[in-house]
Amino acid sequence: MNIAFDNWIPVVTAAGERRMASVCQVLAEGKQFADLAVRPHERVAVMRLLLCVAHAALDGPKDYDDWREVPARLPEAAREYLERWRDSFELFDAKKPWLQVAGLSTGSSKQTSTSKLSFSYATGNNTTLFDHGGMIEVRQMADSELALAVLTYQCFSPGGLISQVFWGDTQTTKSSKDAPCVPASMIHTLLRGGSLFESIHLNLPSREDIRFSYGETELGSPLWECLPESPDDVPSIKNATETYLGRLVPLARFIWLESNGESMLLGSGLEYPTFTDGFPQEPTATVVVRNTAKQQERTVLSFRPSRALWRELAAIMVKRTAEGTGGPLSLRAIRDGGKCDVIVDAVARDQANILDSVESVFSVPAQLSTPAGVSAYEAEVKFTETISSRLARAVEKYRETIDGGWDGRLKNAGAKKGELKAKLHAAATTHYWTAVEKNLPLLMSYVEALGTDTDVVESTRDAWRKTVFAYACDAFRTACGQETPRQIRAFAAGWKQLVKPKDETASEKKESKP
Repeated sequence: MNIAFDNWIPVVTAAGERRMASVCQVLAEGKQFADLAVRPHERVAVMRLLLCVAHAALDGPKDYDDWREVPARLPEAAREYLERWRDSFELFDAKKPWLQVAGLSTGSSKQTSTSKLSFSYATGNNTTLFDHGGMIEVRQMADSELALAVLTYQCFSPGGLISQVFWGDTQTTKSSKDAPCVPASMIHTLLRGGSLFESIHLNLPSREDIRFSYGETELGSPLWECLPESPDDVPSIKNATETYLGRLVPLARFIWLESNGESMLLGSGLEYPTFTDGFPQEPTATVVVRNTAKQQERTVLSFRPSRALWRELAAIMVKRTAEGTGGPLSLRAIRDGGKCDVIVDAVARDQANILDSVESVFSVPAQLSTPAGVSAYEAEVKFTETISSRLARAVEKYRETIDGGWDGRLKNAGAKKGELKAKLHAAATTHYWTAVEKNLPLLMSYVEALGTDTDVVESTRDAWRKTVFAYACDAFRTACGQETPRQIRAFAAGWKQLVKPKDETASEKKESKP
């Protein structure tokens, strides 16, 4: 199977039809495709491949003016480039298989099922709900599925214990490091255009922007142009791990697929320096400044399953600065005053296991890229979090009133008191956050109104806040019954806490004093 010219990338046409396309088709005829039809982490991996090929085919773009010419130049340039490097894109080539290392040997290690490459399959210690295929002795994967799995695994495989293989005379280690896209469960953000081709164009930074963000880091060459031949091939290894283009399509694991596609040799691959090591963040990542007890610390924005992605949007939409803080590198192509659509992807992990992947799409008003818009958005996120905390206290007050032993249970829980409270609040807060997220257009309307008539700004903000509070009240009614006199008394006590908690009332009185 040839990755460049055979169909393996799931896409959706403009008419809504799902089909497969090749790398060449996407880059040369991408206007006929509306979007990729893949899982969140697969989207990031496929886009990195497409952008890497586009950069190499164009030998650029060099600056903003050159970037504007990409739609006219890319189709033909991509065809010529992929034809020139056709032999480097063979998935099962005996000498130079795509994203693999030929000539690996096992020593005493056994071969691994190729299903391990897909996070959606139950394999080994990776358990997946509703997937009973792990009971099958041999799971067959189609070549198209295998190509997507290899690419995604090279980008997102988490570090941990792994089988050992021999690369020449060198045996790989038992412990592997994180692939470039997975450290700290980083959040990835991509711009979305009217077609897949336009999305590629929007996410293709110019060399000026790359140097602005990465400083003296070399642009380098794609992995297939400079594939390491041995552990002593230092220049090729450095290109793969420390250059912009080399890292886009990584070799974080040494893989050698059997020709039948059922099994493979798998071992730890090249080690990629991360942001924690002092290397610039990935092009799609966001870096924020956290205030610690002693100092300010720059860190990659991480995904937390308990915190929906829209609550991180203010940090994501900040354009990247020379110091490295801010959102994805592609935002520098968005001129001030323009709206944009963004796709935010992330994976949740537990050490060496991938637990889940999530994706959200947002239509972002131009005002959110301004300091005033960011400040207003952050204030409203804080408002929703305040209401959520108030809701949690109201539910706890209800439980405390109706259950005389609740305080004792909290004391006995000790350090796990927080987990016990979280279980208590779960029904109400889940209902609340789900309802709030469905009404994000109200929040976006408020942000979009900033800078216009004051009455319009206040009315849109009030509409958003009233809706948020109404859903908190609805969540409290859903979680706390009112069927018996005892429940009614408990409901009244909790309702009072929800509508006007004492600590907030005291704070308001203090602020009102001259």
